[in-house]
Amino acid sequence: MARTKQGSTIAPVEEKEVGFGELELKIAKPSLNADKTISVGGNFTELGENIQRVVDRYKDTQLTDENVAYVKTLKGQFVSLRTGIERERKEWKKVYIQPASKLIDSMCDELLAIVSEGETALGTQLDAYDQKRKNELTIILKEYVADAVAKHNLREEYACQIQLIDKYYNKTQAEEDSADDIERQAVELEKKQKEYDSGVALIKAECEDAGFLPETYIRELDYKTATEIILEIKQDKKSKAELQSKAESGEKIVIGEKLDAELEKAQALDKADSGEMRVRVLRVTYKPEQAKLMAKFFKENNISFEFINTDF
Repeated sequence: MARTKQGSTIAPVEEKEVGFGELELKIAKPSLNADKTISVGGNFTELGENIQRVVDRYKDTQLTDENVAYVKTLKGQFVSLRTGIERERKEWKKVYIQPASKLIDSMCDELLAIVSEGETALGTQLDAYDQKRKNELTIILKEYVADAVAKHNLREEYACQIQLIDKYYNKTQAEEDSADDIERQAVELEKKQKEYDSGVALIKAECEDAGFLPETYIRELDYKTATEIILEIKQDKKSKAELQSKAESGEKIVIGEKLDAELEKAQALDKADSGEMRVRVLRVTYKPEQAKLMAKFFKENNISFEFINTDF
C-alpha cells in the first residue's frame, strides 16, 4: 500500500481488462510491383498486434471468480478470429487467386498445345531421319555379316545367330568396331559349329557297330555334351547286350525301370480283384532300335497296348 504525506494509504489502481479492438481481418487487393513481385495489403499488422497483446496479458493469468467470465468471452473471440481469418483467406483466394489461376492455366494450355505440335512434328522428322541412317547402316552391317559367314563357313542355323547389336547404331560407334564385333561373333559360332560337327561324327561312329540310329542321339546335342551322349550310348550298348543275352537264354525280359511306389500300389489292387481287366496308362521312353524288343515283350506276355500319343 502507498502512503500519502499525511500517512494515509491509497489502494492500487486495478489494471483494466485488455480487449482485441478490431476483430476482422481485411485483405486488400493484390498489386504488382515493378520488380514483378506482388504486394498484398491489409490490417495484418494491426490485428496481429491486438491479438498478441491479449495473448501476452492472459496466457499466464490466474483465473478467479471475478475474471473467469471475461476470459471465457475472450476464448470465444479467439474462435471467432480463427473462423474469420480462414473465411477471409478463402474468399480472397476465390476472388483473386482462383480466377487468375484458371485464366493462366487456360492461356498456358493453349501455348503448350502449340509447343506440343511443334515438338511432335520435329520429333517425327528427326525419327525418320535417324531411321534412314539406321537403314543405310544396316545394309553395310549385313555386308560385314555376309563376309564373316563366308569366311568362317557358317551354316544357316549358325549364321542366323549373328546379331546386329544396338550399340552398332550409336552415333559414337565406329564402323570398324562394329565389324570387329561381328567377326568376334562369327569366330565363336564357328567354334560351336565345329564342336557340334565333331560330336555328330563321334556319335555316328559309336552307333555304327551297335546298329543304333545316330539321329536319336544327335538330337540330344542341343542340351548335352558329346561326351555325355557317348557315355549314354555305351550304356545302351551294354543294356542291349544284356537284353539279347537274356532273350537268347529264354529268360523273361522286363523293359524299363523297377516299379515305383505308385505302380506297386496298383499291383496290390490288381491282386485283390484279379478277375477284372485293368487299364493302366504307362509312359515308355525308348530308342527306335528298342521298339522290337518292347513289342515282343508285350505280345509274349499277352498284354494289349495302343499308342495314345508320341513325340513325332
